[in-house]
Amino acid sequence: MKQDHQAKHKTVPKITVRKTVKKQHDFNSWLPWVVAALLLILTWFLYKPSLNNHFTNWDDNLYVLDNAQVKQHGYQNTKYFFTHASAGNYHPLTMLSLSFDYRLAEQDKRLVNEIPEPDAEIFHTTSLILHVINVLLVFVFIYLLSRKRLIVASVTALLFAIHPMHVESVAWVAERKDVLYAFFFLAGLIVYMKYLEKTSWWRLLITGLLFLASLFSKPSAVVFPLILLAVDFFYGRKFTARVFLEKLPFFILAVIFGVITSIIQGNLAASGIKVFSLFQRLMFSSYGFITYQYKLLLPLKISAYYPYPGITTAGNLPLIYYLSPLIALAIIGLVFYSIRFTKVIGFGYLFYFFSIALVLQFIPVGNAIMADRYSYISAIGLFFILAWYLDQAFVSKDKILRSLRWILAGACLVYCIFLGKTTFEQTMVWNNSETLWTDVISKYPETYVAYKHRGNYYRSLNIFDKAMKDYLIYTQIRQDDAGVYNNLGNVYRLRNEPEKAIDAYSKSISIDSLDPKTWLNRAVIYSKTKQYASAVKDFNKALSLNIGIMEIYTSRSVMFREMGRYEDAIADLSLLIRNDPNNDKYFIDRGVCHYNLKQFPEAITDFEKCIALNPVDGHAYFNMSAAYNELKDYRKAYQCALKAITLNYPVDKNYLETLKKKGG
Repeated sequence: MKQDHQAKHKTVPKITVRKTVKKQHDFNSWLPWVVAALLLILTWFLYKPSLNNHFTNWDDNLYVLDNAQVKQHGYQNTKYFFTHASAGNYHPLTMLSLSFDYRLAEQDKRLVNEIPEPDAEIFHTTSLILHVINVLLVFVFIYLLSRKRLIVASVTALLFAIHPMHVESVAWVAERKDVLYAFFFLAGLIVYMKYLEKTSWWRLLITGLLFLASLFSKPSAVVFPLILLAVDFFYGRKFTARVFLEKLPFFILAVIFGVITSIIQGNLAASGIKVFSLFQRLMFSSYGFITYQYKLLLPLKISAYYPYPGITTAGNLPLIYYLSPLIALAIIGLVFYSIRFTKVIGFGYLFYFFSIALVLQFIPVGNAIMADRYSYISAIGLFFILAWYLDQAFVSKDKILRSLRWILAGACLVYCIFLGKTTFEQTMVWNNSETLWTDVISKYPETYVAYKHRGNYYRSLNIFDKAMKDYLIYTQIRQDDAGVYNNLGNVYRLRNEPEKAIDAYSKSISIDSLDPKTWLNRAVIYSKTKQYASAVKDFNKALSLNIGIMEIYTSRSVMFREMGRYEDAIADLSLLIRNDPNNDKYFIDRGVCHYNLKQFPEAITDFEKCIALNPVDGHAYFNMSAAYNELKDYRKAYQCALKAITLNYPVDKNYLETLKKKGG
């Protein structure tokens, strides 16, 4: 009996353990994939409204709509992006990705209002796909970093996926650089994690190549080697000479791209230094350091634009800015103190700080004190801390902590529902320029640039009353912007209020006298109101500033014809024809000038060239008929008049009868 009992005792546990291990293995093998799939589906659902969004008038023109290089394809285009800056930055891979999308849009043959503007859906789809992939990469990176702690990886990736501060990076076409550089950045971190598992030169090389691709997507990737050091710290690697030497090529690349970016953006940075004192800039960077954390934890008043604070007449800022350096120091002190007990908080904050330090506006650039897009990568560090300690509630043996785990899980669920709802709504804020800037104005009414951009949008749709209202609000806040007075002049011109248009253009010129288009705009108004002497001066001034603007010659040739200065009009039209020999309108206009100078053979030659380019131009046939009539070649005059009639051009019956009689 004893032997039977011992045999039973040995056998039963052996069978039970084997089954348990097998089940556990199966469970662990498929569960991460299920979690990852659910994360990707949820991300796509929350961001799906962005696929219906349009382009905005905030940098989308610089990156796509008005960028001639993006519309080109082939080797020369690729070479151009790698050898030139674009839209004030050096990010060739980003520009190539936009160029690729433009090509897809062309092949799809979806044009907006019959003008060569691509459908924005293709661009938004690419950005969303990249964000979805980035969610997966965050999941894999944190899964490896936490040594396969599924809750840590899942919660970090979930917060990254659904946080409303990330909408700007995904839903804004011009921010393609964010999701693209993050793709290579995160992939590089994953390969580096594999390198730490088993060091090999080829894994380090692949990490370096991915880092280079990230740099080619956005200069912000220069912080990558610092993040690698943060990972080393978390993994407990000793900071030996080897650890730093293996990072040396990464730091060299970072310095090279940092210098390139500094050269490109040097003027912008310099302009920021002149506006604020050193102490004010310290306050701004401290404010950004704590406000990004606050908004990542509690994303209220999410906006595309966060203006600098107003400064009182005494030169003071709001109290929070004076307290910000102290709060920032307190946070940093607590983080350093925590390292005595755990590396989790230290690593998370190092990841956050290294990723965001360069955009904390210590050297202010632009008129925004912070931007949601800057949190795209940096947020991972803070999300990791939250996820780690949520996981601790489930694995800790502490009774109090374990008793709170489901309460914490429930709070996390409610929090994620709030984030998801806010993100879903925020994607629709980016639907078009009106929804975008109206949202900014509703949250920060003092953001004067929002009125300007919204006014420009209304003007583009010929909604002149709304455009003028926004422009006037803008000029009340800021009186030194030449561009908005030029735009205001355009609205007055379209509303047929020439005197007000002239006043607006004159105000613009008084602020900036070096913009040729403003001189041209005022010249056109002077011409239409028959103030020819003033118009001639403005046309000449515009040409002295930029002789290559063909629109100046076009408008001036019209004025010269109205003035009867046909020789001058012919000179301008001849130059236009040399620049664009396939424009039939130039030939008919020059032909009219020759006709008025009684140069009938030259007029006929121009009318014939017009007809060669546009065979259905009945007006050209009629003009040619008139020229032949003056040359007393009545038969040809009659034939041309008949052709004009067949092309639905109204020809006087008496004129036709006269030609018929004279032409036999």
